[in-house]
Amino acid sequence: MNSTIKTLAIALAMGLSISGAFAAATATDTALNYSGGWSVGTTPNLGSGFGAWNVQALNNLNPPYSGTYLDLASYGNSDGVLSPSGSGGGAWGTYANSATTVNPELVMTRSFLAGPSGSTSLFNQTFSIGIGSSGIGNAGQSVTLSVGNAFALSYAGGGSDNMLLSVDGGAQGVVPVTFANLNAGLLVSLSVSGPLNSTSEGYALTISPFAGGPAYYSTSGTFDSSVYNTSSFTWDDLNTAQNGYANNPNISPEAIPEPATLALFGLSGLMTLRLVRRRQ
Repeated sequence: MNSTIKTLAIALAMGLSISGAFAAATATDTALNYSGGWSVGTTPNLGSGFGAWNVQALNNLNPPYSGTYLDLASYGNSDGVLSPSGSGGGAWGTYANSATTVNPELVMTRSFLAGPSGSTSLFNQTFSIGIGSSGIGNAGQSVTLSVGNAFALSYAGGGSDNMLLSVDGGAQGVVPVTFANLNAGLLVSLSVSGPLNSTSEGYALTISPFAGGPAYYSTSGTFDSSVYNTSSFTWDDLNTAQNGYANNPNISPEAIPEPATLALFGLSGLMTLRLVRRRQ
């Protein structure tokens, strides 16, 4: 018997989940960790499970039109929509002040680290983060939260009062979450379930008040994880003239299949093992 097939068949026959080999690393961080400073060019890689920050201040003329700061009570900042008393640590603040000839933009990205198998993609895991904004008024102003290149959740000024969601780079769909909700602080949670690297990997997205309470919106479906990744998160503040906020990114441990699922794995494995033996 081929040794690889034999190993797989035995693992399945024993009812073992092989999914644990694929998950991204568990991760957590909070703005409180950065009380020593956090700004463009000075972005220490704290917390655990995330890659180093990549912070870009684009169209940043002199004086600077875009940048970052810490919205912590200990810094004397109290304008953050992610309340220090309720958020577990204020927020990372961003600004992209409107200019007459350019569109200043602040883009901060953080990659996910690989799990034991070397994969950086979410797999049977949930990524969550708090986001908020102090103001988005006119056309050409927006904030966007992206997870890899598979999901983009945004609020754009100058149009209808709702957020927009794009999956797999497709057309934006209306999400009934208003600016007032965003201004008060949102908790965005994206759960991803196998199979990994397929055209139909499952997802569930929930948007809730950051302070707690019933969800404003939830949806589920599938995405093409063979083409679009979930290996990072990005917060993009474009020309808003007000401040944006993000805090408490987290990646949960990989979910363990239910006993019934493991039993199905085991039954399938036994059938595979019998077929392989008959072919010897």
